[in-house]
Amino acid sequence: MNVRIETKPAFKMAGLAVKNAQNENLPALWDRLFSEFSMPQLLSLGSGMSFGSCYNYAEDPMSFSYMAGFDLANPDLAAELGLDILEVPEAEYAIFEILGPVPACIHQGWEYVMGTWLPENGYRHAGTPDFEHYFEGDPNSPDYKMELWVPIRKI
Repeated sequence: MNVRIETKPAFKMAGLAVKNAQNENLPALWDRLFSEFSMPQLLSLGSGMSFGSCYNYAEDPMSFSYMAGFDLANPDLAAELGLDILEVPEAEYAIFEILGPVPACIHQGWEYVMGTWLPENGYRHAGTPDFEHYFEGDPNSPDYKMELWVPIRKI
């Protein structure tokens, strides 16, 4: 698994969000996003980068909010469409390139990140939003490429 560390500047994303998200319900949120909004509308929000974001972690790491959306440079359009907006602070990320069909590659990627990479490299999750960064292509393909952006802090 290819890993690089980058500091990303603060940015915004817009999309549909749910509180107390459950992993098994996240595909339905994406389906809703793509059924309620056209791809031209979503792409015109910003540069066209597509993200799933987990944020608002509570005491229980399995209790979080989730947003399915796109990067945001046009907040007026997001407001007009009635989309939720997430403001993301500047953060240092470990960025993991993962391959395989979604969601299996995401689950395997997180297992490696949390169980192996973070502890072996002296980091912990910083508690700020993390991201699934989706690229064009068939997410059901065994060679689909995407990234996990994990906010990190040295232990």
